[in-house]
Amino acid sequence: MDLEMEYVYTVYQENSFSKAAQKLFVSQSAVSAMVRKAEAKIGCQIFDRSTIPFTVTEDGRFYVESVEKIRELEQNLDAYFTDVKQLKSGRLAVGSSSFYCAYFLSRIVKEFKRRYPGVRVDIREGNGEELKQWLMEESIDLIFGTVLSGEKSVQHTLFTYEHLVLGVPVEFAVNDRLKEYRLPVNSVKQNLFLSEDVPAVPLWELRDCPFITLKQEGSDLYHRGLEICRNAGFTPKLDQFLDQILTAYYVASSGAGVTFLRSSVLNMVEETGGLAYYKVGDQLSRRPIYLTQKSGRYVTRAMGAFLDMAGALPSSYLL
Repeated sequence: MDLEMEYVYTVYQENSFSKAAQKLFVSQSAVSAMVRKAEAKIGCQIFDRSTIPFTVTEDGRFYVESVEKIRELEQNLDAYFTDVKQLKSGRLAVGSSSFYCAYFLSRIVKEFKRRYPGVRVDIREGNGEELKQWLMEESIDLIFGTVLSGEKSVQHTLFTYEHLVLGVPVEFAVNDRLKEYRLPVNSVKQNLFLSEDVPAVPLWELRDCPFITLKQEGSDLYHRGLEICRNAGFTPKLDQFLDQILTAYYVASSGAGVTFLRSSVLNMVEETGGLAYYKVGDQLSRRPIYLTQKSGRYVTRAMGAFLDMAGALPSSYLL
């Protein structure tokens, strides 16, 4: 609110030029001069000085009501940004794949909302290409997952690592040759297979098996699985391309083909008994999970608080 409006409104509140001058710590002539300036600017009288005491004109009443609206807007503006600074309000949008949204991101957001209940958090599901587009156009603030690890236009905060295992349908004859490498289900669920004492499966033995994978577009798992097989000396026979890793798990369990799985999947489903599990020795089986943001973008207080909180979460929130 500008100085003229402040002087006029104070005169209106005090119903006196002299009392307004006292409240504003200026002379009465200064108040009168500022009111005349305001009246000259709008081309109308605000106060009718021909009456004792003076009254507010019809135009003056509209002026005063407008000043009150401006004051309310300014107060709301100040209150909003005070709340934002203290994280009593604000907005955060996080994108991820449906798997991470359902099983991990939802728990992290729940903890964030417990700490900062006034901040609105929106979760958006999408594939890799969609998430990248949303991040670049700033319709989301962060991506949770494995996507965009090679992009120069983004920057990452490491959240944790996840580990891939190989799932082979139990009826495949190759399991007979790989008995000594087969992992107990509990070993997969608790990541016990990561011990150096547990041998990795010789992937070359799977070279003639059909493989199930996720669709290529935006899928880190597709490219990672392909590279792991090539490092083992063969190109996998890709038989089916699916949208979701849980779908791949169930299709593989039905006997359709071999697939790479996150070890955490077995904690999310009722194990079917349809797959034999094996450790993958390639270093690419260790996948980083990032919180990804657009490079150079202003980091809001809500974004910063979410990144700080995620980095300090206990192991119960990790994969």
